[in-house]
Amino acid sequence: MNCLVVDDEPLAREIIETYLSKIPGWQVAASCINAIEAYEAMMRTPVDVIFLDIQMPIISGIDFLRTLKQPPLVVFTTAYAEHAVTGFDLHAVDYLVKPISFERFFQATQKVMERLQIKAPPAPLPPADIPTYFFIKLEGRLVKVIYDEVLYMEAQRDFTTIHLANKKLLAGMHLKAIEDMLSPPNILRVHRSYIVNLDAIRAINGNVLEIAGIEIPIGDHYKESLWRQLGIK
Repeated sequence: MNCLVVDDEPLAREIIETYLSKIPGWQVAASCINAIEAYEAMMRTPVDVIFLDIQMPIISGIDFLRTLKQPPLVVFTTAYAEHAVTGFDLHAVDYLVKPISFERFFQATQKVMERLQIKAPPAPLPPADIPTYFFIKLEGRLVKVIYDEVLYMEAQRDFTTIHLANKKLLAGMHLKAIEDMLSPPNILRVHRSYIVNLDAIRAINGNVLEIAGIEIPIGDHYKESLWRQLGIK
């Protein structure tokens, strides 16, 4: 599956290119920073799917798509959810809101294959393909966070404080949005306001976890999954 990646942010392009490299049969035909480069790339090489950002200089992704008489399948990738209706009006296969987890990206590729009436490969991925990091929104940027460096995450209204071993990060995302991106089984929600790294737990006292000298409550709703993950009966 030949893919065209169009995004003015280098990190965003790198993430999609990395994700595509993990899926057999999918490859990057070209990677472009704007619509003009994308149009030139499509003149040079066949493209099956475009992963297209919306907010770009010169020509937006939506305007670019409207200029194509016979566009390939399109998956929009953007930081702004408000364009979703327009995206689907233009018959986009899917609409991915940044930061994009690999699992969500993989779902989009399955939708592409269904649209093309191609039998999709089995969805489960080998353990080695589980990402070791995720990305968060931080002061207008996407910042990489290594799973193993996380101690715990704490909900702060519309934000989430991510506590690492040597610093804190204030992500402009709800805790639930971050939870939906997580892959490793050792990163688990234990309370409506907390997600923890199970490897960082130093002690359990009743309904309280101790991590880095901090006491974190265990919510009743999350006890069963926590005990199961820890192997506690």
